Amino acid sequence: MSRSGTRKTKDSAASPNQTPSQTQGQTTSNNNDNQARSQQQRDTTPLNPTSTARNSHPEAIPIEDGPNDSHFADAKRFRLASIILIVCIFSFVLQTELTKFVQTSMGYHKPYFILYISHSFWAIALPAQFVYTTYISRSAPTSLSSLQDRIDYFAKLIRQSTSDLRHRKADYTAVNTSEYTSQSTASFASTTTVYTSREKRALSKYLFWLTFGMTTLFMVPSYLWYACVAMTSMANLTAIYNTACFFAYLFSILLLREKIVVNKVLAVFLSLLGVAVISLTTRDSGGDGKSVAGKLSFSMAGDVLALVGAALYGFEEVMYKKYASTKVDPVTFANTLTGLMGVVTLTMLWVPIPLFHWIGHEIMELPTWKEFLSILMIATLGLIYNGCFMIVVSMTNPVFAAVGVMATIPLVALTDWVLFHETIGWGNIVGGLSILAGFTILVRENRKR
Repeated sequence: MSRSGTRKTKDSAASPNQTPSQTQGQTTSNNNDNQARSQQQRDTTPLNPTSTARNSHPEAIPIEDGPNDSHFADAKRFRLASIILIVCIFSFVLQTELTKFVQTSMGYHKPYFILYISHSFWAIALPAQFVYTTYISRSAPTSLSSLQDRIDYFAKLIRQSTSDLRHRKADYTAVNTSEYTSQSTASFASTTTVYTSREKRALSKYLFWLTFGMTTLFMVPSYLWYACVAMTSMANLTAIYNTACFFAYLFSILLLREKIVVNKVLAVFLSLLGVAVISLTTRDSGGDGKSVAGKLSFSMAGDVLALVGAALYGFEEVMYKKYASTKVDPVTFANTLTGLMGVVTLTMLWVPIPLFHWIGHEIMELPTWKEFLSILMIATLGLIYNGCFMIVVSMTNPVFAAVGVMATIPLVALTDWVLFHETIGWGNIVGGLSILAGFTILVRENRKR
């Protein structure tokens, strides 16, 4: 018999004057106390070790799977970037060959006008991204009923996609900013963010100067590329312009504080070696009707301008990575920025056209209908190429993107052989293999990281 039972018996014997109902109530109360003490005793009993391990196992899952989830996300992002890079490469090859066809076979040698039409065409990316984000995308909220709601939603995505840019962090106050880098587009739309009028003005000012600066930086090397099409061979032009990876790596070290990695240096060296082999062994096809000395000087001028353009391209890539690369929905922001660059080109950068006509540098002549359709095709391919390239830079790094695009060198040489019956020399083969070897090394290095 328990001690509580003995206590109840003694209490009953000590109180003979209690009524049966009082005795029954006291007994019930004592029974309740018994049950409470028994429950307390069970609660303080140590758990079975097996049960403890089983119960604590779910709590250990996030700790064990966290790094694996991060590695899986990085691998998935790298695969997606590689696919986008392939699209980027083929669009560049097609754009290159079509540009050569328009300026040589068609005889419409107006590099700045072609550039202006091509870059103005980028403006179509802005409404295209808006329609996809607010009408087609599965992440778009179903509550968007009016056009104004969709515009507000799209504007909110753009605001939040710039939240992790360090140059904007002092211009807004946001709730849950520490969660930005791990949230999806849909969760961003539901995040409570407080924007004041000052912060909205700061965002508008930031986007304007960012767009204007990136457009200007991109226009100069692009114009040099279009101008060099008729001055040197496409194989040489493509090879020299792809030395942008060297300048991108140099500016990454200076401006992004990127570490010097032996494998990256080896990859860039092999790529530049391939570029040198192709450039030095490819016969010049420019300057028809001129003396040998004239051809050499004409080609040399084209090569020098191409080298300057390559350096500016590398600088532009690093500037984009530093000031405009965001981990918060980079695809949406890159496409939006591409569209804004098209708007800036269309509305502001038409000024050099009459200026060039006035000084006699590039006489303005409207293209024929066939030439205009070809220019529109060049613009479309350029839109695809530059949009994909910006996405790859955002998802990886400028060096990976620049060296990856080096695969266009052997592809351009192969396309010239198929379409224009130009001979592929041993230099094209050896140089192309060297470039692909450098690209392979860089891919392996990025996977390690």
